[in-house]
Amino acid sequence: MIAEPCVLLTTGQGSVAHYQRIYSALTEPSVTLAASPLGGITMNRVTTRPLSLTRLFSAIQGNLEQRAYSPQTIKAYLGQLRHFVRDRNLTNPQNISGDDIRVYLEGLVTEGKSRSTVDQAYNALSYFYKAVYNHDLILDGFKRPRKKKLKPVVLTVSEVRKIAISAENLKHRLMIELAYTAGLRVSELVAVKVQHVRLDKLMLFVPGIGKLGARTTIFSSSLKDALQRQIGNKKPGDYLFPSEQGGKLTTRSVSKFFKVALTTSGVDKQVTPHSLRQSFTAFMLAKGTDRVAVQTLLGRRAL
Repeated sequence: MIAEPCVLLTTGQGSVAHYQRIYSALTEPSVTLAASPLGGITMNRVTTRPLSLTRLFSAIQGNLEQRAYSPQTIKAYLGQLRHFVRDRNLTNPQNISGDDIRVYLEGLVTEGKSRSTVDQAYNALSYFYKAVYNHDLILDGFKRPRKKKLKPVVLTVSEVRKIAISAENLKHRLMIELAYTAGLRVSELVAVKVQHVRLDKLMLFVPGIGKLGARTTIFSSSLKDALQRQIGNKKPGDYLFPSEQGGKLTTRSVSKFFKVALTTSGVDKQVTPHSLRQSFTAFMLAKGTDRVAVQTLLGRRAL
């Protein structure tokens, strides 16, 4: 039973030097054979091969993976870039200019695309431009659409309970309950390891992922026995909620079983696993918990 509960960096793998390595790899010289004016004798000539879109996308994907971007973000970035390439009928990325990117982005705004979509396209294309030209994309005067502040759909304690008990197995039920009472992102939930759980303190260590810093959060005392059973004979470095193969469970898997549980529960709200974290936030604030304390538990700079 559930109780109440920019693209560019200046150091490391996102540094300018790292972009220069991508740029150099993509434009490295290649040796070709050319006809010599002396008696038809062939000789080696060093030329610079043009950028390949396939190689460029592969390099960008690899760089994003090294910088610990989530699979969803990487997929979204590459999707935005492919849409841009199709829209501009682009074959050689070196033929693109900042003005071309501005016209494309302004087109998205004119079409009524959301601020988040335009931001995502801008970030992806900034990354793209940096990889091709090795300097920043500057679009002076470009106006993005205003952000629409939508009130998140939150769940009550009883609604979360209904969804959790409707899960197909006990592991999935526990994951829903832990995500709610600890205020976890889905990516954090699947990354929980045995060594992160402090049953005696009712605390959970959340290691930093990408740009997200590490933090310690809480969980409900009602989950203590279930967590102890889930830990079982697992080693400290093992995932608490492993996949069937023993590795890390995917966030998509969580979305799938949550959707099934939601449908079975009869809770008539348009929610996702992330709604559990939002519901945790709403509950803590309604309870009168200090906003700074809630921000700390969530690992957020603002609410």
